[in-house]
Amino acid sequence: MKQLKDIFASKATLWLFLELIIITVVAWAVFEPAIVNLYYRSLSLGYDNDRLLYAKTAVISDGILHDAFEMTEERHDQILRQLMAVEGVESAYLFDQPYGSMGYSQAAFNECCAGSDTLFLANVTLTTDSHFFETYGLKPLSGSPSAEELSHIKTVDKQVVLTRSGAIALFGTEDVVGRHFTICYEPAYEVTVVGVVEDFRMSVPTTIRSMIITTKELQTTSCQYVIRLKKGVNVSRFVEEHGNDLIRSGRTDFNRISNLMTFDEYLQQLELDDGRTQEVNRSLALALFFLINLMLAVIGTVWLHAKRRTEECGVRRAFGATRWRVFFDFLWRNALLATAAVIIGCIIYLNYAHSGIQEYDGGEYYETLYTIQGAMLSTDKTWVDYFWPHFLVVSSVVYIIILCTVLIGTAIPAVKIIGAKITNALREE
Repeated sequence: MKQLKDIFASKATLWLFLELIIITVVAWAVFEPAIVNLYYRSLSLGYDNDRLLYAKTAVISDGILHDAFEMTEERHDQILRQLMAVEGVESAYLFDQPYGSMGYSQAAFNECCAGSDTLFLANVTLTTDSHFFETYGLKPLSGSPSAEELSHIKTVDKQVVLTRSGAIALFGTEDVVGRHFTICYEPAYEVTVVGVVEDFRMSVPTTIRSMIITTKELQTTSCQYVIRLKKGVNVSRFVEEHGNDLIRSGRTDFNRISNLMTFDEYLQQLELDDGRTQEVNRSLALALFFLINLMLAVIGTVWLHAKRRTEECGVRRAFGATRWRVFFDFLWRNALLATAAVIIGCIIYLNYAHSGIQEYDGGEYYETLYTIQGAMLSTDKTWVDYFWPHFLVVSSVVYIIILCTVLIGTAIPAVKIIGAKITNALREE
């Protein structure tokens, strides 16, 4: 306490302290969206998208390309054979609904009942005999059939595949092959779990991993291909060098591949169309702009504050204090000042954030904390979806940023001050 009293004895120090409190509150609001968005982007999608291509199909009518709407099994088989004949292609998967691709953020949900438990699991619907699992590179758990076998599950047999989180959410264990549960449509029907695969995410802005994978027959709308290249083949170079060949190969008299891009470009395009790209770029740009201004403002203020102590440092050195002792005294004083300011600033923001907690159906919604897509099940949640971990993680990052800024702003003038001659320091006003 005596050390804090000594630090706050100066009015200049008190003003610096108040400034750091205000900066902490503003920094929390500015940096939070950027931190959450960067966290989502750091998460693995759960499958090897580095070797994937996306190909859009179209229909030819009187020499004019239209959206595909008449894909049939025969035409699909013909295009698939043509794609597989292209050097470098390992497998291909055809999907005909937006949520059938893990690239889309939209998801359908199935109400699933196992015993007395009823849960909504995100649904990925694949077309039968489609090479879905091996194309995306999804990994079956021990005791499950191979990826190739899982791609041949049948709609008529009422077979489904669960992700690891989906199995745990529904049954409390991942060892569920052969077990049954009910999908509560009208009418409800029982299905059998034939396999469990490792968790994956359908898109970048979601942590939903509890999924049920079902099958359906090929329909006649919005047909696209996901193409896996062989190991060692660079996707960007492949598109540049062989993209036109692949487009020419993938065609029938009626359907054809009209556009080809890397799967990463496809994901970026989806985020752009959904408005997510603008939101992310805006949050990152604002955070960067604030960080630069924060450093300039804090470093400038701390610099002036340190310069006022030049004469004091000269006196201390005249009485035997070493240069390093004076230097570290500068650092720890301002580090303590910054720490106290951040604690108070975070407490102020905590009162605001806590006031936005709303309850719904036995759960909680944190209206004032930045989130992208709330997870329905505990197995899908991360620190972003819990109030206290969310608050503490962001507060820790804000503290590190402000502390580093203050220490840099302190160290620069401190080095100059302790390097000056004692006589010059004593004459400094």
